[in-house]
Amino acid sequence: MDKVIDIEDRIPSLKEKRRRRTNRNFLFLLVLFLLLLAVLLYFQSPLSKVREIRVEGAALQNEEEYIKASGIRTGDALWGFSSGEAEQSVTRLAGVEGAEVVREDFRDVVIRVDEFKTVALVQRESGFHPVLADGSVFGRASETPPPAPILAEFGEDEQMKKMVGELEKLPASITSLISELKYTGEGSITAFMTDGYEVRGVISGFADKMEYYPSIVSQLTEEGKGVIDLEAGVYFTSYEKIYGDGESQNDSGEENAGEGGPEEQEIEIP
Repeated sequence: MDKVIDIEDRIPSLKEKRRRRTNRNFLFLLVLFLLLLAVLLYFQSPLSKVREIRVEGAALQNEEEYIKASGIRTGDALWGFSSGEAEQSVTRLAGVEGAEVVREDFRDVVIRVDEFKTVALVQRESGFHPVLADGSVFGRASETPPPAPILAEFGEDEQMKKMVGELEKLPASITSLISELKYTGEGSITAFMTDGYEVRGVISGFADKMEYYPSIVSQLTEEGKGVIDLEAGVYFTSYEKIYGDGESQNDSGEENAGEGGPEEQEIEIP
């Protein structure tokens, strides 16, 4: 026969369960209220405002331009702007390949800018303008031009973009030796090197051949300075044999090759 429990014996247990449940509900509501209060106080306090905006990676534009483009100001609500929208606005600026906007140190904003690399320079009336890795010419002259080859006589944008593409393939150790690249027409170029040589070639495949430049020059230690021709094979002719007096041009501006023409030395490359 089942044992019968008197309802009076169960009442204290039911009361205790009800009391614990009420306490839990009360604690939950209290914690929720305190959290909401803390959030409200946070957004009303200076702790939720932007204290400082920093820009990293700026070279083409000054930092103020990037901050202005982002639309973020010191004193703005730290959580009142969209990082994605700010990044898109910064990326629309000329010369910018990408951007990242992050919140740091609870109150600061950092704008990280990824600018297109400056591959070369072109000289205009306003000064030297960077030629960027995407083939575009930056609209503002550089106050302190970076060490990069100067492009001269590149009137066609297509040819300039091809030349930029070739320069991008070269290691910095070789591009740093190129002082100026002059377009001579029909896809041909002349590179004036910082070590005194001239290199003549064509834009197409220029990078592949110029990779051997250190090896080529190492074979010319006793030949003096001159012209290295990369158009068909690799040939070297001294300035003395080409110009006679050692100058690159005579007074009339025409090259003086001598009566019998210059002798060429074929250079072997690895």
